[in-house]
Amino acid sequence: MDLLNRFVYLLGSVTTLVCILLCLVLFFVCKSRDAKGRRIELDSQTPEKPWPLGLWIAGVFVAGTGVALMYAPGDLVGYVQEGLNPLESVTMVALLNGAPVWAMYSVVGLWYMKHMDSKLGKLAAMLSTVLGMSISLWTGMNTVTRFIGLSFPGLKFLLAAITVMVAMTSAKYNLLKGMSRLAFLVFFIAFLAVLSTPLTDFHFMPITGSITRNFWREYFCGATAASWIFWFLSWTPTVSRWLAHISKGRTMKEYIAGTMILPTVLAFVWMAVSWMYQDVIMSFNLAKNISSFIPCIIFILSGILFMTGTLDSDCKVFTEDLEYLTGGRVHHKASIPYYGLFVLFVFSLFISGIIRQPFAFNEYSSMIFLPLMVLSVIECVKIIKAR
Repeated sequence: MDLLNRFVYLLGSVTTLVCILLCLVLFFVCKSRDAKGRRIELDSQTPEKPWPLGLWIAGVFVAGTGVALMYAPGDLVGYVQEGLNPLESVTMVALLNGAPVWAMYSVVGLWYMKHMDSKLGKLAAMLSTVLGMSISLWTGMNTVTRFIGLSFPGLKFLLAAITVMVAMTSAKYNLLKGMSRLAFLVFFIAFLAVLSTPLTDFHFMPITGSITRNFWREYFCGATAASWIFWFLSWTPTVSRWLAHISKGRTMKEYIAGTMILPTVLAFVWMAVSWMYQDVIMSFNLAKNISSFIPCIIFILSGILFMTGTLDSDCKVFTEDLEYLTGGRVHHKASIPYYGLFVLFVFSLFISGIIRQPFAFNEYSSMIFLPLMVLSVIECVKIIKAR
Protein backbone atom coordinates (compact mmCIF):
# COMPACT_ATOMS: atom_id res chain seq x y z
CA MET A 1 0.00 0.00 0.00
CA ASP A 2 1.54 3.33 -1.03
CA LEU A 3 1.79 6.38 1.19
CA LEU A 4 -1.27 8.14 -0.28
CA ASN A 5 -3.46 5.07 0.28
CA ARG A 6 -2.28 4.81 3.87
CA PHE A 7 -3.16 8.46 4.41
CA VAL A 8 -6.61 8.03 2.83
CA TYR A 9 -7.46 4.93 4.88
CA LEU A 10 -6.20 6.44 8.13
CA LEU A 11 -8.15 9.64 7.51
CA GLY A 12 -11.31 7.68 6.77
CA SER A 13 -11.02 5.64 9.96
CA VAL A 14 -10.37 8.72 12.13
CA THR A 15 -13.27 10.59 10.50
CA THR A 16 -15.63 7.72 11.23
CA LEU A 17 -14.50 7.41 14.84
CA VAL A 18 -14.95 11.14 15.45
CA CYS A 19 -18.47 11.07 13.98
CA ILE A 20 -19.51 8.06 16.09
CA LEU A 21 -18.27 9.77 19.28
CA LEU A 22 -20.07 13.02 18.35
CA CYS A 23 -23.35 11.16 17.77
CA LEU A 24 -23.09 9.39 21.12
CA VAL A 25 -22.39 12.67 22.94
CA LEU A 26 -25.25 14.44 21.13
CA PHE A 27 -27.63 11.61 22.03
CA PHE A 28 -26.85 11.72 25.74
CA VAL A 29 -26.28 15.47 26.14
CA CYS A 30 -29.24 16.88 24.19
CA LYS A 31 -32.60 16.80 25.94
CA SER A 32 -35.84 15.99 24.14
CA ARG A 33 -38.00 18.33 26.24
CA ASP A 34 -37.52 21.65 27.98
CA ALA A 35 -38.42 22.52 31.56
CA LYS A 36 -42.07 23.04 30.58
CA GLY A 37 -42.31 19.64 28.90
CA ARG A 38 -42.27 20.98 25.31
CA ARG A 39 -40.45 19.04 22.59
CA ILE A 40 -37.08 20.46 21.61
CA GLU A 41 -37.12 19.95 17.85
CA LEU A 42 -34.23 20.14 15.41
CA ASP A 43 -33.84 23.42 13.58
CA SER A 44 -34.62 23.26 9.88
CA GLN A 45 -35.28 25.90 7.24
CA THR A 46 -37.25 23.58 4.97
CA PRO A 47 -40.78 24.92 4.34
CA GLU A 48 -42.38 21.45 4.27
CA LYS A 49 -44.48 20.14 7.11
CA PRO A 50 -42.80 17.56 9.40
CA TRP A 51 -43.06 13.97 8.20
CA PRO A 52 -45.06 11.60 10.46
CA LEU A 53 -42.78 9.27 12.41
CA GLY A 54 -43.61 6.15 10.37
CA LEU A 55 -42.96 7.84 7.03
CA TRP A 56 -39.83 9.48 8.41
CA ILE A 57 -38.45 6.04 9.30
CA ALA A 58 -39.25 4.88 5.76
CA GLY A 59 -37.52 7.97 4.37
CA VAL A 60 -34.40 7.29 6.43
CA PHE A 61 -34.37 3.70 5.20
CA VAL A 62 -34.74 4.59 1.54
CA ALA A 63 -32.14 7.36 1.78
CA GLY A 64 -29.12 5.09 1.78
CA THR A 65 -29.60 1.68 3.38
CA GLY A 66 -31.62 0.03 0.66
CA VAL A 67 -29.20 0.43 -2.22
CA ALA A 68 -26.36 -1.12 -0.23
CA LEU A 69 -28.47 -4.16 0.62
CA MET A 70 -28.82 -4.93 -3.09
CA TYR A 71 -25.26 -6.19 -3.46
CA ALA A 72 -24.22 -6.75 0.19
CA PRO A 73 -25.15 -10.49 0.07
CA GLY A 74 -22.35 -11.00 -2.43
CA ASP A 75 -19.92 -9.37 0.00
CA LEU A 76 -21.20 -11.67 2.73
CA VAL A 77 -20.22 -14.75 0.74
CA GLY A 78 -16.88 -13.15 -0.08
CA TYR A 79 -16.00 -12.74 3.60
CA VAL A 80 -16.92 -16.36 4.28
CA GLN A 81 -14.59 -17.43 1.51
CA GLU A 82 -11.83 -15.29 3.03
CA GLY A 83 -12.00 -17.33 6.25
CA LEU A 84 -14.41 -15.44 8.50
CA ASN A 85 -17.00 -17.52 10.32
CA PRO A 86 -20.75 -16.87 9.75
CA LEU A 87 -21.21 -14.56 12.73
CA GLU A 88 -18.15 -12.52 11.77
CA SER A 89 -19.26 -12.28 8.14
CA VAL A 90 -22.77 -11.09 9.00
CA THR A 91 -21.38 -8.60 11.54
CA MET A 92 -18.79 -7.32 9.07
CA VAL A 93 -21.25 -6.48 6.30
CA ALA A 94 -23.87 -5.14 8.73
CA LEU A 95 -21.35 -2.76 10.30
CA LEU A 96 -20.09 -1.62 6.93
CA ASN A 97 -23.69 -0.63 6.10
CA GLY A 98 -24.74 0.42 9.58
CA ALA A 99 -23.74 2.75 12.42
CA PRO A 100 -20.20 3.72 11.30
CA VAL A 101 -21.28 5.24 7.97
CA TRP A 102 -24.61 6.52 9.28
CA ALA A 103 -22.73 8.45 11.96
CA MET A 104 -21.18 10.48 9.14
CA TYR A 105 -24.58 10.99 7.52
CA SER A 106 -26.05 12.18 10.83
CA VAL A 107 -23.26 14.64 11.59
CA VAL A 108 -23.33 16.30 8.16
CA GLY A 109 -27.14 16.26 8.27
CA LEU A 110 -27.05 18.47 11.36
CA TRP A 111 -24.83 20.93 9.47
CA TYR A 112 -27.32 21.05 6.60
CA MET A 113 -30.16 21.85 8.99
CA LYS A 114 -28.32 25.03 10.00
CA HIS A 115 -26.97 25.90 6.55
CA MET A 116 -29.57 24.64 4.11
CA ASP A 117 -28.83 27.48 1.67
CA SER A 118 -25.07 26.96 1.52
CA LYS A 119 -23.75 26.84 -2.05
CA LEU A 120 -20.85 24.64 -0.90
CA GLY A 121 -23.24 22.08 0.56
CA LYS A 122 -25.53 22.11 -2.45
CA LEU A 123 -22.67 21.64 -4.93
CA ALA A 124 -21.24 18.81 -2.85
CA ALA A 125 -24.64 17.14 -2.57
CA MET A 126 -25.26 17.37 -6.32
CA LEU A 127 -21.84 15.98 -7.22
CA SER A 128 -22.03 13.11 -4.76
CA THR A 129 -25.57 12.30 -5.87
CA VAL A 130 -24.50 11.70 -9.46
CA LEU A 131 -21.21 10.01 -8.55
CA GLY A 132 -22.49 7.79 -5.76
CA MET A 133 -25.62 6.63 -7.57
CA SER A 134 -23.71 5.93 -10.79
CA ILE A 135 -21.24 3.69 -8.99
CA SER A 136 -24.03 2.02 -7.03
CA LEU A 137 -25.88 1.36 -10.27
CA TRP A 138 -22.70 -0.11 -11.72
CA THR A 139 -22.31 -2.47 -8.76
CA GLY A 140 -26.01 -3.26 -8.54
CA MET A 141 -26.43 -4.08 -12.23
CA ASN A 142 -23.35 -6.34 -12.08
CA THR A 143 -24.99 -8.20 -9.21
CA VAL A 144 -28.34 -8.51 -10.99
CA THR A 145 -26.78 -9.86 -14.21
CA ARG A 146 -24.76 -12.38 -12.16
CA PHE A 147 -27.96 -13.51 -10.46
CA ILE A 148 -29.72 -13.93 -13.78
CA GLY A 149 -26.79 -15.65 -15.45
CA LEU A 150 -27.36 -13.83 -18.75
CA SER A 151 -25.20 -11.31 -20.51
CA PHE A 152 -25.61 -9.54 -23.82
CA PRO A 153 -24.43 -6.13 -25.06
CA GLY A 154 -26.38 -3.32 -23.49
CA LEU A 155 -28.13 -5.44 -20.80
CA LYS A 156 -26.62 -3.57 -17.84
CA PHE A 157 -27.31 -0.18 -19.38
CA LEU A 158 -30.89 -1.24 -20.21
CA LEU A 159 -31.57 -2.39 -16.62
CA ALA A 160 -29.97 0.77 -15.23
CA ALA A 161 -31.98 2.96 -17.62
CA ILE A 162 -35.25 1.29 -16.58
CA THR A 163 -34.40 1.76 -12.89
CA VAL A 164 -33.50 5.43 -13.39
CA MET A 165 -36.64 6.11 -15.46
CA VAL A 166 -38.90 4.57 -12.80
CA ALA A 167 -37.15 6.66 -10.13
CA MET A 168 -37.54 9.85 -12.20
CA THR A 169 -41.25 9.13 -12.67
CA SER A 170 -41.60 8.54 -8.94
CA ALA A 171 -39.81 11.81 -8.17
CA LYS A 172 -41.93 13.79 -10.65
CA TYR A 173 -45.30 12.52 -9.39
CA ASN A 174 -44.39 12.33 -5.67
CA LEU A 175 -44.57 8.53 -5.38
CA LEU A 176 -41.72 8.25 -2.87
CA LYS A 177 -43.91 7.39 0.10
CA GLY A 178 -45.47 4.54 -1.83
CA MET A 179 -42.06 3.30 -2.97
CA SER A 180 -40.86 3.34 0.62
CA ARG A 181 -43.75 1.17 1.75
CA LEU A 182 -43.27 -1.15 -1.21
CA ALA A 183 -39.58 -1.54 -0.39
CA PHE A 184 -40.47 -2.51 3.18
CA LEU A 185 -43.11 -4.95 1.91
CA VAL A 186 -40.64 -6.74 -0.35
CA PHE A 187 -38.10 -6.85 2.50
CA PHE A 188 -40.54 -8.70 4.75
CA ILE A 189 -41.65 -10.97 1.89
CA ALA A 190 -38.00 -11.99 1.54
CA PHE A 191 -37.84 -12.73 5.27
CA LEU A 192 -41.04 -14.80 5.12
CA ALA A 193 -39.70 -16.71 2.13
CA VAL A 194 -36.78 -17.85 4.26
CA LEU A 195 -39.17 -19.20 6.86
CA SER A 196 -41.19 -20.98 4.14
CA THR A 197 -38.51 -23.57 3.40
CA PRO A 198 -40.74 -25.81 1.24
CA LEU A 199 -40.71 -23.06 -1.40
CA THR A 200 -36.97 -23.45 -1.96
CA ASP A 201 -34.33 -26.16 -1.79
CA PHE A 202 -31.89 -24.48 0.59
CA HIS A 203 -30.98 -25.89 4.01
CA PHE A 204 -31.24 -23.82 7.16
CA MET A 205 -27.77 -22.69 8.24
CA PRO A 206 -27.60 -21.21 11.75
CA ILE A 207 -25.33 -18.19 12.25
CA THR A 208 -22.67 -19.59 14.53
CA GLY A 209 -19.14 -18.70 15.55
CA SER A 210 -17.46 -15.99 17.60
CA ILE A 211 -15.67 -12.73 16.97
CA THR A 212 -11.93 -13.44 16.65
CA ARG A 213 -8.78 -11.48 15.86
CA ASN A 214 -9.38 -12.44 12.24
CA PHE A 215 -12.45 -10.23 12.22
CA TRP A 216 -10.72 -7.12 13.51
CA ARG A 217 -7.74 -7.65 11.21
CA GLU A 218 -10.10 -7.92 8.23
CA TYR A 219 -12.30 -5.04 9.36
CA PHE A 220 -9.42 -2.57 9.65
CA CYS A 221 -7.52 -3.64 6.55
CA GLY A 222 -7.48 -1.27 3.59
CA ALA A 223 -9.46 -3.57 1.32
CA THR A 224 -12.60 -3.45 3.48
CA ALA A 225 -13.45 -0.88 6.11
CA ALA A 226 -11.41 2.10 4.97
CA SER A 227 -12.31 1.54 1.34
CA TRP A 228 -16.02 1.36 2.17
CA ILE A 229 -15.71 4.32 4.53
CA PHE A 230 -14.52 6.49 1.68
CA TRP A 231 -17.13 5.17 -0.69
CA PHE A 232 -19.81 6.17 1.80
CA LEU A 233 -18.05 9.45 2.58
CA SER A 234 -18.61 10.45 -1.03
CA TRP A 235 -22.29 9.59 -0.50
CA THR A 236 -22.47 11.61 2.71
CA PRO A 237 -23.51 15.04 1.30
CA THR A 238 -26.43 13.52 -0.60
CA VAL A 239 -27.84 11.32 2.17
CA SER A 240 -27.25 14.04 4.76
CA ARG A 241 -29.02 16.62 2.64
CA TRP A 242 -32.00 14.25 2.41
CA LEU A 243 -31.98 13.67 6.18
CA ALA A 244 -32.10 17.43 6.72
CA HIS A 245 -34.96 17.64 4.25
CA ILE A 246 -37.17 15.11 6.06
CA SER A 247 -36.12 15.51 9.71
CA LYS A 248 -37.96 18.70 10.57
CA GLY A 249 -39.97 18.08 13.73
CA ARG A 250 -37.69 15.37 15.14
CA THR A 251 -35.82 15.70 18.43
CA MET A 252 -32.08 15.09 18.65
CA LYS A 253 -32.57 11.72 20.36
CA GLU A 254 -35.06 10.59 17.69
CA TYR A 255 -32.73 11.78 14.94
CA ILE A 256 -29.60 10.01 16.26
CA ALA A 257 -31.45 6.80 17.17
CA GLY A 258 -33.32 6.70 13.87
CA THR A 259 -30.26 7.31 11.72
CA MET A 260 -27.86 4.97 13.55
CA ILE A 261 -29.82 2.19 15.26
CA LEU A 262 -32.46 1.58 12.58
CA PRO A 263 -30.11 1.11 9.58
CA THR A 264 -27.77 -1.10 11.63
CA VAL A 265 -30.57 -3.37 12.84
CA LEU A 266 -32.00 -3.64 9.32
CA ALA A 267 -28.56 -4.46 7.95
CA PHE A 268 -28.10 -7.25 10.52
CA VAL A 269 -31.53 -8.71 9.75
CA TRP A 270 -30.96 -8.57 6.00
CA MET A 271 -27.52 -10.19 6.33
CA ALA A 272 -29.07 -12.95 8.47
CA VAL A 273 -31.62 -13.55 5.71
CA SER A 274 -28.81 -13.53 3.14
CA TRP A 275 -26.81 -16.07 5.13
CA MET A 276 -29.68 -18.53 4.95
CA TYR A 277 -29.61 -18.05 1.18
CA GLN A 278 -25.86 -18.39 0.85
CA ASP A 279 -26.02 -21.52 -1.32
CA VAL A 280 -28.22 -19.60 -3.75
CA ILE A 281 -26.08 -16.47 -3.60
CA MET A 282 -22.89 -18.44 -4.24
CA SER A 283 -24.40 -19.83 -7.43
CA PHE A 284 -25.33 -16.33 -8.70
CA ASN A 285 -26.93 -17.95 -11.70
CA LEU A 286 -30.63 -18.35 -12.35
CA ALA A 287 -29.98 -19.97 -15.72
CA LYS A 288 -28.04 -22.87 -14.15
CA ASN A 289 -29.92 -23.14 -10.86
CA ILE A 290 -33.63 -23.05 -11.68
CA SER A 291 -34.58 -24.32 -8.22
CA SER A 292 -33.31 -21.01 -6.80
CA PHE A 293 -35.87 -19.08 -8.84
CA ILE A 294 -37.96 -17.81 -5.90
CA PRO A 295 -35.15 -16.45 -3.68
CA CYS A 296 -33.28 -15.02 -6.67
CA ILE A 297 -36.34 -13.16 -7.92
CA ILE A 298 -37.04 -11.85 -4.40
CA PHE A 299 -33.49 -10.55 -4.03
CA ILE A 300 -33.51 -8.96 -7.49
CA LEU A 301 -36.90 -7.26 -6.98
CA SER A 302 -35.91 -6.12 -3.50
CA GLY A 303 -32.67 -4.65 -4.79
CA ILE A 304 -34.29 -2.83 -7.71
CA LEU A 305 -37.02 -1.40 -5.46
CA PHE A 306 -34.49 -0.33 -2.86
CA MET A 307 -32.34 1.32 -5.52
CA THR A 308 -35.36 3.00 -7.11
CA GLY A 309 -36.34 4.52 -3.76
CA THR A 310 -32.79 5.76 -3.20
CA LEU A 311 -32.61 7.24 -6.70
CA ASP A 312 -35.94 8.93 -6.09
CA SER A 313 -34.82 10.64 -2.88
CA ASP A 314 -31.46 11.59 -4.43
CA CYS A 315 -33.26 13.04 -7.43
CA LYS A 316 -35.23 15.34 -5.12
CA VAL A 317 -32.01 16.54 -3.51
CA PHE A 318 -30.31 17.14 -6.86
CA THR A 319 -33.19 18.96 -8.52
CA GLU A 320 -34.00 21.25 -5.59
CA ASP A 321 -30.35 22.22 -5.22
CA LEU A 322 -30.04 22.85 -8.96
CA GLU A 323 -33.11 25.08 -8.79
CA TYR A 324 -31.53 27.07 -5.95
CA LEU A 325 -28.15 27.44 -7.67
CA THR A 326 -29.79 28.69 -10.88
CA GLY A 327 -31.79 31.26 -8.97
CA GLY A 328 -35.07 29.56 -9.80
CA ARG A 329 -34.51 29.76 -13.56
CA VAL A 330 -34.70 25.95 -13.73
CA HIS A 331 -37.66 24.52 -11.81
CA HIS A 332 -36.89 21.30 -9.92
CA LYS A 333 -39.42 19.28 -11.93
CA ALA A 334 -37.90 20.53 -15.17
CA SER A 335 -34.41 19.53 -13.99
CA ILE A 336 -35.35 15.90 -13.30
CA PRO A 337 -34.23 14.81 -16.82
CA TYR A 338 -30.82 16.41 -16.19
CA TYR A 339 -30.38 14.22 -13.13
CA GLY A 340 -31.25 11.04 -15.02
CA LEU A 341 -28.98 11.88 -17.95
CA PHE A 342 -26.02 12.75 -15.69
CA VAL A 343 -26.36 9.48 -13.72
CA LEU A 344 -26.65 7.36 -16.86
CA PHE A 345 -23.74 9.21 -18.51
CA VAL A 346 -21.35 8.51 -15.62
CA PHE A 347 -22.70 4.95 -15.38
CA SER A 348 -21.93 4.42 -19.08
CA LEU A 349 -18.33 5.54 -18.48
CA PHE A 350 -17.96 2.72 -15.96
CA ILE A 351 -19.47 -0.05 -18.10
CA SER A 352 -17.60 1.12 -21.20
CA GLY A 353 -14.31 0.69 -19.34
CA ILE A 354 -13.22 4.31 -19.72
CA ILE A 355 -13.13 4.49 -15.93
CA ARG A 356 -11.57 1.13 -15.10
CA GLN A 357 -11.41 1.45 -11.31
CA PRO A 358 -14.73 2.87 -10.13
CA PHE A 359 -14.13 2.09 -6.47
CA ALA A 360 -10.76 3.85 -6.37
CA PHE A 361 -12.29 6.71 -8.37
CA ASN A 362 -14.96 7.09 -5.72
CA GLU A 363 -12.50 6.84 -2.82
CA TYR A 364 -10.25 9.63 -4.00
CA SER A 365 -13.09 11.83 -5.19
CA SER A 366 -14.44 11.71 -1.65
CA MET A 367 -11.52 13.92 -0.61
CA ILE A 368 -13.55 16.75 -2.17
CA PHE A 369 -16.10 16.42 0.62
CA LEU A 370 -13.68 16.45 3.56
CA PRO A 371 -13.98 20.26 4.04
CA LEU A 372 -17.74 19.78 4.40
CA MET A 373 -17.11 17.08 7.00
CA VAL A 374 -14.81 19.37 8.98
CA LEU A 375 -17.44 22.14 8.97
CA SER A 376 -20.06 19.62 10.13
CA VAL A 377 -17.92 18.42 13.03
CA ILE A 378 -17.44 22.05 14.14
CA GLU A 379 -21.21 22.61 13.95
CA CYS A 380 -21.85 19.56 16.17
CA VAL A 381 -19.30 20.77 18.73
CA LYS A 382 -21.19 24.10 18.82
CA ILE A 383 -24.46 22.23 19.45
CA ILE A 384 -22.89 20.29 22.32
CA LYS A 385 -21.52 23.49 23.91
CA ALA A 386 -24.89 25.21 23.55
CA ARG A 387 -26.67 22.36 25.36
